[in-house]
Amino acid sequence: MITHSVDTLIETVYNGLSDHSNGPPPPDYFLSRTILAARNGDVDSINKEVLGRMRGAERTYISADSII
Repeated sequence: MITHSVDTLIETVYNGLSDHSNGPPPPDYFLSRTILAARNGDVDSINKEVLGRMRGAERTYISADSII
């Protein structure tokens, strides 16, 4: 798919994302939707834009990447 703007790309891939009025969409909503980008900076900006369109409270989950 070729688009000329990030907004069009997000609307096409995540159509109806902001329509879920009771918070974020269910996990199966994302199973067949993916945007790939070659650079981490692009990924970060697209993620920020997609998350900004989702309703509900922001949550941070903490993880550890070490073995004890």
